[in-house]
Amino acid sequence: DENTRLLDDPSEREKELEEQNYSSMKFNLTGGVIDRARLLAFERMLWRVSMGNVFLKVADIDEQMEDPSTGDILYKAVFIIFFQGEALRSRVKKICEGFHAAVYPCPDSGVERREMMCGVDTRLSDLSTVLTQTTEHRHRLLVAAAASLRSSYVKVRKMKAVYHVLNMFSQRDGGRVLIGEAWLPTSDIPDIRAAVNTGAQTAGATIPPTIEKVPTTEEHPTFNRANKYTSGF
Repeated sequence: DENTRLLDDPSEREKELEEQNYSSMKFNLTGGVIDRARLLAFERMLWRVSMGNVFLKVADIDEQMEDPSTGDILYKAVFIIFFQGEALRSRVKKICEGFHAAVYPCPDSGVERREMMCGVDTRLSDLSTVLTQTTEHRHRLLVAAAASLRSSYVKVRKMKAVYHVLNMFSQRDGGRVLIGEAWLPTSDIPDIRAAVNTGAQTAGATIPPTIEKVPTTEEHPTFNRANKYTSGF
């Protein structure tokens, strides 16, 4: 029978066996970056867990890296791991997570790897441009701020003093009215009232502030007006 001869063709069986052998010889790849200080323990752990069934290739990164959280200088290395089987894949992944290694996808096809490399180069170029522009913009801002640093310092201190005093006021009518109690010389009441009214006009307040005397039985604090001679003490 012609069909029987086709099914029993030895060339077809040899082709199937070659495909099976090729699939069994296919390696899985895992690549990433790890701190050099952890590299020796990382390699030893891979060797023990896989019982010597992994191949590790390592290359040091010459460029220094800065930790974004602590600012420390880091020295890292690139690694790629070759292994077989899905069981080792999960073990290798857990070991990489345990040693805080950054794992990146690595395609099996050479064409896909070249495309990924081109994409990475493009992103690195864009990031370099953004970082350069950001650094220049920050430098311009700092130069402009340095010119008015003294006046800005005085302004901030005055604003903090004003808010510190306002925090000692009590609120009425849902926070629309602020009431404060303080001791002040009787002879300076007209000057203080004029200063408060001037501040309210400058701020554009719709309700003018008022200063009223509050009867009290408390002993007033000591007040000695200083002159040119006593102000030095």
